[in-house]
Parts: sequence; structure tokens; C-alpha cells
Amino acid sequence: MGTTTVQVVFPGQHTMRHPTAPADTRDGFPAGDLSGFRSPVTRILLASDGLTTVLLQALTQSALAPQVDGIETTPGQHVEATARGLLRLATGDVCLVRRTRLVSRTGEVVSANIVTVQAGQDARIDAAMRDRTRPIGFAFAAAGLPMNRRISRIGLTSWPQAPDTPCAFKAYTLNADDGPWAYIRELFSPRIVPPGMRTEPGMRTEPGMRTEAAAAGERA
Repeated sequence: MGTTTVQVVFPGQHTMRHPTAPADTRDGFPAGDLSGFRSPVTRILLASDGLTTVLLQALTQSALAPQVDGIETTPGQHVEATARGLLRLATGDVCLVRRTRLVSRTGEVVSANIVTVQAGQDARIDAAMRDRTRPIGFAFAAAGLPMNRRISRIGLTSWPQAPDTPCAFKAYTLNADDGPWAYIRELFSPRIVPPGMRTEPGMRTEPGMRTEAAAAGERA
């Protein structure tokens, strides 16, 4: 599937590329397999099924503000396969896809997330997705939406501001009684949430990601 790429420039002249459809997330580590991460901070954050923003604020000792990079309406077949499957999207369904960074008072990007929902299923969901004033979890909670989280995947991927640097991520759904209604992928700054693994050579990563060791070898 081809995608168009746009560029977003971050404070400090970093560049992040956002494909119009999120790239598929391949298995890094099965959900619940946290033992490979060395840092207890990372294990706690990835295991948490809620309050991610609150935990990040505690780690950074800073309020975090959302910077919404884009809110797109896109055909369901153009979103990543994992989202299509978990949200049970049918042919012809239309989705809202929101891309956001959480930024500290000093301008540091602490996390980046991609949120996918089916458009038109609930006016409260659509309104919360377009709320640029609050982190998406806060917006969903304020709208009175069901917030039961189910983690589907954790692992390593590339940190968007430094593609040669690995970062920890988790993906999960928000669920109502009749099934998932939102799919969220969160990537965490490697400075705040250490991505180091206990056994680096054997780690599995997302396609296209180069480890620091590989990048260093290329530069040598």
C-alpha cells in the first residue's frame, strides 16, 4: 500500500515524517512480555492499562500539553491492518486518525501517539478526536466514553524524532461492552522511558528500524 508523506518540523529543528496511514506495527514482543526491558520505569509504563499521561507527567515533573499534528478522515482500508482487524472495520467504513505529541513545558517531546476510530459511530468520540486542547485520553474521559483498555502489543520501534534510535511503544484498544471502539499506538521518548533490553542482540524490532549499534557501524 502506497502512502504519501508529509513533514512536521519539531522545536530544535528535528524532522518527523508522518505517513497518511500509520505503518503496520509488527510484533515486537507479545503483550505482557515485559521482562526483556531492563528499566522498571519502562516495564511499569508499558504494563499500565491507564493513566499513561499522568505517569509521564510524574516522570517529567511537568504538565504535558498536546500538539496535534493532524486529524484526518480516511477510508478504513487505508489504516493499518492491526487497527482494521481490532476495530472490525468493514469495507466502506470511514475512520478518523489523529496524530499527537505530548510536550513538556520546556518543549521536549515526551510521547507521540496515533489514535484511530471509526467516524460517525458516536458524536462524542468524533468531538473528542477533534479536541486540540487536551490529551486524547483526557478528552475521551471528559466525554463520558468507556475507557476499558486492553493492551494488544508492546515492543520497540523507531523514535520519530531520531529514526536511528529505538523507543518503547505500546498499542491497545479502548473497549465498550460490545467491543473495541478506538485503537491507540503510543511511542515513548527514549530519554524519558529507557528502551534498553536485557538481551540486545536477540531483540525483535519493527521493520525498517536500525539499532544504535547498526547505525554506529554505518557511520564508522
